[in-house]
Amino acid sequence: MDTAIRKPSATVLNKTGAVRQLATTASLCFAAIGACGQDQTLAKQPEMPNHAPRRVVVIGPSSAETLDWLGLSAHIVGVSDYCSAPAFNSLPRVGGQLDPNLEQVAALEPDLVITQGVIPKLESWCARSNVYYLHFKTQSVADWRAEAQVYGAWFKLDDTQVRLDAWDERYAKAGVSTNADQLLPRVLIVVSRDAERIARLLVAGRGSYLGELLEHAGGQSLFADHSRDYFDLAEEALLQLQPEIILELSGQQSDRERQELWAKSFPELPAVQSGRVYGLTEDYVFLPGPRMLETVRLLQEKLLFGD
Repeated sequence: MDTAIRKPSATVLNKTGAVRQLATTASLCFAAIGACGQDQTLAKQPEMPNHAPRRVVVIGPSSAETLDWLGLSAHIVGVSDYCSAPAFNSLPRVGGQLDPNLEQVAALEPDLVITQGVIPKLESWCARSNVYYLHFKTQSVADWRAEAQVYGAWFKLDDTQVRLDAWDERYAKAGVSTNADQLLPRVLIVVSRDAERIARLLVAGRGSYLGELLEHAGGQSLFADHSRDYFDLAEEALLQLQPEIILELSGQQSDRERQELWAKSFPELPAVQSGRVYGLTEDYVFLPGPRMLETVRLLQEKLLFGD
């Protein structure tokens, strides 16, 4: 997990990508995740304040859900436009990771701002305004646990580890035991593509939380030899990969419509021939937070039963 806790005047981190999220009428829809910078140089982390933060702005739906899961919703005064957690329905919205509304953030008078990924202009505002800034790149179960532990320390919680231990136990039970000789279904997770054709594919790799959850659910990642989280996939590479199941996180099409689109472009793929092209549009699928348990169960349903 890339994380930094900094008092104002700390060095701005470089960032080579961003998360692009879109709101739909019913739920959060994940549009794309770009590659975030690695090997970032962090400024020296300051000592935490003596008191827990009282007014927190959170840009990152998964972080908001984690704070709520820890019982910290009363500390939150503003969330991103894409936050779908019911606990924050009535709170002011402050934009997203690509378009934070600095005026709205300032009006909420936060003493801590939390983001997923580095948002340079928001980080600079925090530095000028004497506001603590905390950011994460949460892309695995371990990252999420570490993020929750940071919150436990900052908010002086006594039960963080107890909560995490209970979650870990449920996560372990939700997994599927496999062996080296077992043939697992080869699964392609498409994060985004063109709306009306199979092109410009952004896919989830083994280094993403989705790739990790897929393997925990009993699926085989098509990119076992790659540690990347999300990357563009050339259409011609699909013929070499031969996915047996295709899971799409983008768009509002029905599974039948998805199947028809794939059949027009790639009728020879095993997933297309068997009719195993499915959409995963449940909001929790897009969030590396406490509801990753539900994502594992959903993935297992698609791997075993499809519809």
